[in-house]
Amino acid sequence: MKVVFVIVFALILSTVALSQVLIGINGNFVTLQESNGFVELRSIDQFGASFIISEKSGRAYFIYNKKITIIEEDGTVSVDFLDVYPKSAIYSKNKVMINIDLLAKILGVGKYETATGQIALLDSICVLQAVDLSKNQLKLSFVGFPFIEMMKISTQKSKIVVQLAPCLSNLSSTNSIKVNQVGNITSLEINLEIDAEPSVAVKVDGGTVSLALRFPQAGREILAEGVSWEQRVERIGGKDMLVNYLWIDPNLVELKLQISSGGIGTFESVEKMVSRTGAVAGVNANYFDPNTGLPIGLLIVDGKILSMPYGNRPVFVQTRSGSVYIARMYFDVNVRVGQLLFLVKGINTIAQGEVLIFTPEFGITIPRRDGMIYFSVVNGKINGYGWAAKAPQDGYILAISNNYERYLQGVQIGDKVEYVVNTDFPYAIKHAVEAGPLILYGGAPIPDRSDEKNRYGGNIARSNATRTLLATLPDGKVVLAVINDQNGSGGVNYDELVEFCMSKGFHSAMNFDGGSSSVMVIKDQVVSKTSTAWTRAIPVSLLVIKNNK
Repeated sequence: MKVVFVIVFALILSTVALSQVLIGINGNFVTLQESNGFVELRSIDQFGASFIISEKSGRAYFIYNKKITIIEEDGTVSVDFLDVYPKSAIYSKNKVMINIDLLAKILGVGKYETATGQIALLDSICVLQAVDLSKNQLKLSFVGFPFIEMMKISTQKSKIVVQLAPCLSNLSSTNSIKVNQVGNITSLEINLEIDAEPSVAVKVDGGTVSLALRFPQAGREILAEGVSWEQRVERIGGKDMLVNYLWIDPNLVELKLQISSGGIGTFESVEKMVSRTGAVAGVNANYFDPNTGLPIGLLIVDGKILSMPYGNRPVFVQTRSGSVYIARMYFDVNVRVGQLLFLVKGINTIAQGEVLIFTPEFGITIPRRDGMIYFSVVNGKINGYGWAAKAPQDGYILAISNNYERYLQGVQIGDKVEYVVNTDFPYAIKHAVEAGPLILYGGAPIPDRSDEKNRYGGNIARSNATRTLLATLPDGKVVLAVINDQNGSGGVNYDELVEFCMSKGFHSAMNFDGGSSSVMVIKDQVVSKTSTAWTRAIPVSLLVIKNNK
């Protein structure tokens, strides 16, 4: 007998609030996109679940722990063909989202709130068993599976306060460590013997969480040959700002753009990107669509074009010779198929376009559209026809509108296909990323300063916000900086950044994405100021990599 359940939820289409939900099962954790109480199912397969969207049936199928969940286009969800939940999903061609409470029920997990207010769906709550404080390290030992997102850390002179949620503990306070338990929130207040404010690096290893303590405001710390880190309180626009600097010689290291491990259209924290690549340091990079995870603007990695330009915005470039530039540039791509030449409208995108290219780095399913003709290209030659979910590893999928079908009738297997790039940038590009606004060019404020501020929606340039900044120096070196507020002002605006960059003697300067995306990571440590022990997952970072020369 079918049982119909009604789940009450609020769906406000005019105001879409995007956030992230953490799911933890058997010590495995994944972050999913959330909007107004609905969670996207695209990455749920990391738990051994199967998730399929069938265009033919107009349904999505989610199979986990022998339960079959069917999601209809009208938002109806049925579980094991028995329990029916009307209006409990949002279904579109590109994604499927399910009510968060229903997902928790299907997975058999509890719904909790972390110390920073993030929703977490967990199969168990860990228990804090021991706290050990040595000179420069705090070690927390747990029964269960701790995770970095459960922690909120604040620091002041000679003190660290750690909130853990959800977490349980029956530990007693000591002279140096005060323990307090309220509900499923464990609070620790740790008094230090050093008369300075620490910078805290968090590392999770099984049931142990280690907090390494550093005191960086004493001066620059050399991280590797050609890279040093400095943390200072700067006066910007009449406000005290915490500024983390990376001073970089691009002749001694590589500044490499890194996409998330799941590919374009997925998310990963900068800490994880730094850790898995062995990078010296990293910051967040370009703007992106938080709903799809797709980058906004030009993206070139190791000479390969992964995303097309967005508009007249600045681009950071490292050339094949290692030189670095900040510039606006003209850049478009054509593709030549035999004797035919087509203007490419998009690369690795779900947007509509007459000519699209999908590379192996595209981490989601290639859109299948009736009005497109699909070619598989391998080693620069046509090797197949028809739609494919993923691009071949040594090639790409070329999709062309059937408006051009009569011109394509003569295309055969083995025909040559090649990119034709048109740009006014004079040097061979190795890495490039588009962001902005442009702050300085050639040692001076830009003449179209007012127009530049208007190129960015949401009042990005004029509002006070945390900022990630990239600048070049007159000698060709690079500065990466993350600027956080110290007094509740929210950060700095465009005009204040112009004055700051001028005072530092920067040659050219531009912003990367800012706000909650802004982060600087040194090896395994988040050094920029955050209100949490975790940072927002993003699609692309800029990493500092040791040269193998």
